[in-house]
Amino acid sequence: MTMTTLPSLADGSLRQPQQVLTIRLGPLPADMSWPLLDAWLHAWLESPLAEPARPDIPHDPVEAQLQRLAWRIAVATPALLRGCGIPLLADGKVLAITPPQDAAAPWQCDIAFAQLDGVAAALLLQACDCCVRWLQAVAWQAAGSDPLSAFFQSLAQDILPRLLPHAIAAPSSMALLQAAANLGIPWRHEGNGVFQLGWGVHLLHAFTSRLDSDSSIGIRAAGNKQLAAQWLRQAGLPTAVQRLVGNGEQASTAAQELGWPLVVKPLARDRGEGVSIGIGNYSQLQLALDKAAHFGWPLLLEQQAAGVCHRILVVGGRVMYVVKRLPVAVQGDGVRSIQALIDAANLQQLALPPWRRAPPLRADDDTRACLREAGLQLASVPAAGAWIALRAIESSADGGRDEDMLAAAHPDNLALALRAAALFGLEVAGIDMITPDIAQPWHANGAIINEVNAAPALGASQSSRDAMPQLMQQLFPTAGRIPVELFVGGAVAEAAARQRRDELHRAGVACYFTSAQHSEDATGQRHHLACDSLYQRCLALLSDRSVGALTIAVTPAQWQEEVLPLDRVARVLPCADA
Repeated sequence: MTMTTLPSLADGSLRQPQQVLTIRLGPLPADMSWPLLDAWLHAWLESPLAEPARPDIPHDPVEAQLQRLAWRIAVATPALLRGCGIPLLADGKVLAITPPQDAAAPWQCDIAFAQLDGVAAALLLQACDCCVRWLQAVAWQAAGSDPLSAFFQSLAQDILPRLLPHAIAAPSSMALLQAAANLGIPWRHEGNGVFQLGWGVHLLHAFTSRLDSDSSIGIRAAGNKQLAAQWLRQAGLPTAVQRLVGNGEQASTAAQELGWPLVVKPLARDRGEGVSIGIGNYSQLQLALDKAAHFGWPLLLEQQAAGVCHRILVVGGRVMYVVKRLPVAVQGDGVRSIQALIDAANLQQLALPPWRRAPPLRADDDTRACLREAGLQLASVPAAGAWIALRAIESSADGGRDEDMLAAAHPDNLALALRAAALFGLEVAGIDMITPDIAQPWHANGAIINEVNAAPALGASQSSRDAMPQLMQQLFPTAGRIPVELFVGGAVAEAAARQRRDELHRAGVACYFTSAQHSEDATGQRHHLACDSLYQRCLALLSDRSVGALTIAVTPAQWQEEVLPLDRVARVLPCADA
């Protein structure tokens, strides 16, 4: 397998950086079972496999078979990379299937993939090689009686350890980027897991679910639970009564002052790490201190508020969703014990690719304690449909389940979440409210704001996935694009591009102009850039928040050959010189 970097697409669309892999493939079995191969693919791809109709089916049966296989390689390779946190969102494109000169030699297949900034070409080669090997093994039925399990085992032992260290997109970043791609919002990797979404005046930078429009001080304050509570309290917003303690003796004194039940939590951790609730005596308090102290002293003791935690996601001053956050649980069927339900749930997870698996359910001491509180044990057989909690709270380490509560949430509770997000200056915020009933106003039932999350998980639950289109439209009402127009020709093209720039400037749009050698701002003044190519100049201007539109003058040769950091433009105007 070899790789070539090419400047253009074969279909004449705007040229963007891409990499072409040349793969050598042998003929497939005469009795090839495509349903068997596709069932294997369906089991781990993110979306259903829909092979495109091909009006130009090759006459050669070997070529026709290899073309179908090549398309599956082009789909599977990006999917594997996405599972490893490398956001190659578009499928590859099969460019050519070339027969060998020698009948005994393999066929040659050329597939083009998008080139991601900051991602080594070797990663694409490794992912593609893995997909080719396994597709061929499944096609020849050489992967054993359970090819899916064998594939997942191979991923865990060989491929994932090589790819995961190079991940550039956290799950929240991947959710943002996929939603952006679905809505046609342009994006690119800036380096170190930071992504640019949108162009010019619409540009935002994102890292996980944090945006550069978020207040850095607000992020810092939200990350310290004591300071966050102080901010909320000073603003007249309800929050927990708490004490900061530096050792066990101080914790005992604080417990006397606060009263039972208590919550113990680390000072600066999130995702439920080290948190214990329902502490009703000094023995339980010591166990909770030991658990939280794993993340370091000092610790927070809080009066436990009545009710259940609800996550209210706020984006751009609007509520996107409200979910009740319930602890991880199994659902009874009236037949199996809780232990058997745990085992069955874990077995179901093994049928998923490693990157989509939830944390395994554990029948440990915490589970037994939680069951005892409910009058149950691992051997109990719950009624059909009954949910049996295995933990006291939802956490990232153990998982959980969400229940959509947006329609039921009282308007005053939504307004409270908006006030909290605005207090911390956060464009994206997960406001955690503990309330006995989200349908009642917070000021009527003792509800509190438990936490303000400056980097809430996106795309992790069904409610979050359903909200992603609305979330992106809230952040990018114009799809994040500025008008970009290309003028193709010589001196006439440059004059036309400048004239169009002036028209847009008079209309109140900050339109810039560029050619390969020269750039100008909206007023026609020289805009100095340390760039030596058309690609770099366009990229610099698209990354400039003062740019509201862009006109580009290119020569016919540049139009035919140049790579541009654009997937599409508003219009292309040929301008022939007299």
